Amino acid sequence: MEADYYKTLGVSRTADDATIKKAYRQIARENHPDLNPDDSVREERFKAASVAFEVLSDTEKRKLYDEFGDDGLRDGFNSDQAREYARWQQTGGRPRAGGGGGRAPGGANFEDLFGNIFGGRSPYDTSGYSDFGGFPSGPMKGQDLEAALDLDFMTAVNGAEMELTIGGRNVKVRIPKGADDGDRLRLKGQGQAAPPQAPKGSAGDLILTLKVKPHPMLRREGLNLYLDFPVTMPEAIVGAKLDVPTPHGDFKVSIPAGVNSGAKLRLKEKGVHRGKKHGDYYVVIQIQAPDRIDEATTTLAESLAEAYTTDIRADLIL
Repeated sequence: MEADYYKTLGVSRTADDATIKKAYRQIARENHPDLNPDDSVREERFKAASVAFEVLSDTEKRKLYDEFGDDGLRDGFNSDQAREYARWQQTGGRPRAGGGGGRAPGGANFEDLFGNIFGGRSPYDTSGYSDFGGFPSGPMKGQDLEAALDLDFMTAVNGAEMELTIGGRNVKVRIPKGADDGDRLRLKGQGQAAPPQAPKGSAGDLILTLKVKPHPMLRREGLNLYLDFPVTMPEAIVGAKLDVPTPHGDFKVSIPAGVNSGAKLRLKEKGVHRGKKHGDYYVVIQIQAPDRIDEATTTLAESLAEAYTTDIRADLIL
């Protein structure tokens, strides 16, 4: 069943941009995978809302969706041809010049040409057919196929060569570095074969939509990556040089003396690499208390408390 993007975001079809953005942000906050680990229902709602927002926040995509539904968002969709086909249907299937009702231009029956309106070749894609006669004027192309491809987080970041089995066929896929959730890969000639009546036709394409799983420790924002990095209280007080793991190997990071939880240390261009663009890698400091609290630790903590010369919560006024 075709998704209703307006219902997904809970807005009316006449909603303005601000209302759409507000609705999306609320759903994203409530259902973000980082805030709801292991909750597949919320994760799917978050992904569905992201797709809906991508369409409805884009003026051109929204116009096409409002007029043609999901068909208007497909690669290679021709709105002029779609409107022409709709007008042909509204006239009862009458040809442009001569012929009887229920026939395509030139007298060919559309049921015969396409099998049915949703199977085989899309009626919106009339490339390869002459305006008169209804028969191919050039090589016909098979139908494009679409499928979802699940990827783990690091495979998407680092890229990979994969071999998939689709429709009983082995298909090699190259995942480019920096791939992101929702990206679409087009594999030329890996779709449905050309119709048997067109032996010289080419196969359609296979379009893969990437579904990237969240990482248990890393967060991605665009091309930037964030890692919550634990440090001990002594390391936070006196500073330290520590090894930090990244997708590009381990790097030595200087923890400044007196650092607080939440401080971000940047490793330039060590985030996601996508083409010529390189994101940054942020080490987010998280100070951890000792896992053993005994009398000596308590005495030391009481002594440490004297080092605070100001009220660190003085500004917490709501």
